Amino acid sequence: MIAIMAIGLVLGSTIPPAAAQPAPTQPAAQPAEPGQEVRDQARAHFRAGQDAFDAGNFEAALAEFTQADGLLPAARALSMIGQCQRKLSRDLDALRTFRRYVELYGNPTNDRETRALAEVREWVEQIEENVGRVRVDVAVSGASVLVDGQVVGNAPLGAPLDLLRGPHTLRAEAEGYRPAEETVTVEPGQEVAVTLVPAPLQTTATVNLSANVSNATATLDGQPLGTLPFTGEFEAGVHQLEVTADGYESVRLAITLEAGQPFTRAVELFPIPEEEEAWYEKWWVWTIAGVVVAGATTGIVLGATGGEEMPDSDWLLGLP
Repeated sequence: MIAIMAIGLVLGSTIPPAAAQPAPTQPAAQPAEPGQEVRDQARAHFRAGQDAFDAGNFEAALAEFTQADGLLPAARALSMIGQCQRKLSRDLDALRTFRRYVELYGNPTNDRETRALAEVREWVEQIEENVGRVRVDVAVSGASVLVDGQVVGNAPLGAPLDLLRGPHTLRAEAEGYRPAEETVTVEPGQEVAVTLVPAPLQTTATVNLSANVSNATATLDGQPLGTLPFTGEFEAGVHQLEVTADGYESVRLAITLEAGQPFTRAVELFPIPEEEEAWYEKWWVWTIAGVVVAGATTGIVLGATGGEEMPDSDWLLGLP
C-alpha cells in the first residue's frame, strides 16, 4: 500500500499544474440593469411618444420613441420608431428599423411577441416591394458617396444600397478630385452596379507663347523658356512674363493662368528707335556755320577800306 501511494505521488508531481487543472473560463461581464429612475424616464418618453403619435404629430413622436429606446431598448419602442418613419414617408429608414427589429427580436417567447414580429415582417415585405438595390463602386478610396444629395457613407461601401423605385443621382466627392456623378433608375427587386470615377483636379494650365520676331526668347518668373514659339505646363496663378529680342524693346507683363484652361499669347515686339544726333553733331550745322563765318570776315574787310580799291603796291620799292 505504501509503494502504491508513493507511485501515485510521483506521477502526480510530474503533471504540470496548468495541464492538471485548467483555469475556469470567466463569464463575460453583463451590462448593468438600468435603475428604476432610467426605467421611469423611458416610460415617460414612450407615453409622450404615444400621445404625439395618436395626435398625428409623427415628428415629435419619433423623437420621444427614440429617447425611450435609447434609455431602455424595447421591441415596442423600436416598432413605433419604424411606424413613425413610415408616416413621415421615410420608407428606407423604416425598412432599416424594421430589419433591425427582426434581427433583435426575431425569437419571440409568447403569442404577443409572435404577433408583433409577424406584423413587422409584413411591413418589411410591403416596403421591399418598392425597393431595388444599387452597388456603388468608387475609384477613389475614402470618397464621400451621396445619393440624391445626402451622404450615405464613404468608399468602399460595405454593401449595396437599398433605394426606392425611380431615378436617383449618385455622386462621389473627394478632395483634389472633380466629383463623379451618375443617375440611375431603380427597379423593385433588381440590383444594378454603378462605378464612379472622380477625375483628379488639374492644377496647371497649358501656355502657348509666340512673337513677331524669330529670335525672341522668354522667361516666366525669371526661369528661361527658350526661343519662341513655346508650349508648356505651369501651375495656375499669376506669373511674370518677359519677352526679349536683340534690337527690340523688351515686353514685360503679368499673366493669370487658370487651371485646366489654355493660355495663348502672341507678343508683339517693337524695334528700339535710333538715337537722335545732337544738333552740334550734324554735318550741315557746321557747313552753314562756315559759310556764315566766311561771309562775316569778308564784310569786315570791306568795311575797313571804305569800299575803295586798294592801291597797287610797288613790290620793288625798298629793294636794292
